Amino acid sequence: MVRHTTYRKHDGIVYGITRTFHILCLVFTLFLIWGLSVNIAEGVRLITMPHIPVLILLSLAGTLYRDSWYFNTQDNTVTSIYGFAWICKRETFSFSEVERLELTHFVRGSSDKNAKPTKRRLRAMMVLSLRLKDDQVKTIEVIAEKTSGGRTESSLQAIAAVTGLPMYVDRPRDLDLDVSYKDL
Repeated sequence: MVRHTTYRKHDGIVYGITRTFHILCLVFTLFLIWGLSVNIAEGVRLITMPHIPVLILLSLAGTLYRDSWYFNTQDNTVTSIYGFAWICKRETFSFSEVERLELTHFVRGSSDKNAKPTKRRLRAMMVLSLRLKDDQVKTIEVIAEKTSGGRTESSLQAIAAVTGLPMYVDRPRDLDLDVSYKDL
């Protein structure tokens, strides 16, 4: 799973994919290229191993994938960057356009606001988003509350502390999450 984290920079804070993910994808890509070159050097035909080039392309895509939100406190801008390598889409918003940072919760699989998550179908989810003054909402991340483990909330607090942007949390983190032996 692709995880996001915050990185402090001299002129702001970045919320983006972890460097570990990019490094692991790069190592996997290099390993696959090495394995492919060894097999081809030994005379194994490429047609007998079509899965290797497909895996190389997928791991290379993981290496080059970018998904980050850059909160620049010197220029007072928020920049969203997502795409592959240099083929990225960038959106920039001024701090004056931003109403607040939001963290909202919902239960996937139910339209009821008071639904309780269950073990199988209904899952507690959270949405980290940027609400603009023109009632536009830019989703930063949608993640399961259990998967987040409090990291998304702490990232929201760190971003709000560095940028000075107001934040809104619709409810605190569920403390009654069922944790079983299997989860440990």
